[in-house]
Amino acid sequence: MSLYIEHFGLNRDPFGLTPDPEFFYASQIHATTLEWVKYAIEQHELGLVIGEIGSGKTVISRLLVDSLDLEQHKICWIINPQMSPTAFLKEICSSLLNVEPKYFKRDVLKQITTGLVDLYQQGIHPVVIIDEAQSIPKKAIFDEIRLLTNFQTDTQNLLSVIMLGQPELAKRLKNRAYRALVERIRFSITLKPLDKKETRHYLLHRLQVAGFMAGFPFTDEAVTRLWELSKGMPRVINHIASFSLLHAMTAGVTKVAIEQINDAVNDIFYLND
Repeated sequence: MSLYIEHFGLNRDPFGLTPDPEFFYASQIHATTLEWVKYAIEQHELGLVIGEIGSGKTVISRLLVDSLDLEQHKICWIINPQMSPTAFLKEICSSLLNVEPKYFKRDVLKQITTGLVDLYQQGIHPVVIIDEAQSIPKKAIFDEIRLLTNFQTDTQNLLSVIMLGQPELAKRLKNRAYRALVERIRFSITLKPLDKKETRHYLLHRLQVAGFMAGFPFTDEAVTRLWELSKGMPRVINHIASFSLLHAMTAGVTKVAIEQINDAVNDIFYLND
């Protein structure tokens, strides 16, 4: 990787697969989603973000967490919601209230009730962020999410809940059994793929953040091919771009053409068919 960085005059990897907020590219849909979710929190509401694998949901959740004033908010960020309803409530209890949850569910609910009122009186707003919400194993947890919105004053909820998940979550929530929850989702948005123009801007943005100073290292044809193969999904764009730059380095060139894109795809297991 040091050769890869040196070859293109970079100071770090521009196309890593980890959701680094510093590389966030504010496409129209991603910027809108972030502001929409922030507004949902400001309004103490239940929000929903739907997006395909690799569309940018996790980086948005990280940016969201980073943007919240920790003197005014308490955050429970659940990255893996595959748990029982009681464990789910205990996670919320310990994260938001900094207390050891009781053993029985009814006692945990009492702790949450008392704790949310205390936070409200202190002017602190609790936020629950649930990433990968499509992996929630039981409807009972969705019922608990709905019941959390019952904690309210005459004018507002006592906490905000933001769910982020893949399209199967949206499909699941359309089942009539989830109607009581869906009717409480005031803010919802779907992350769309990047178009071809945005894909070019996305590539340039990440290169510049990584210290790239020279001319854009992808031909127009290479960008088009990369966009077609990635279907505009940021994570797949990163994967193809990284491998194509490695192939360009191996070939001793500083401009990525379609040949390097095709070679990169042949090296990526889930794309080489």
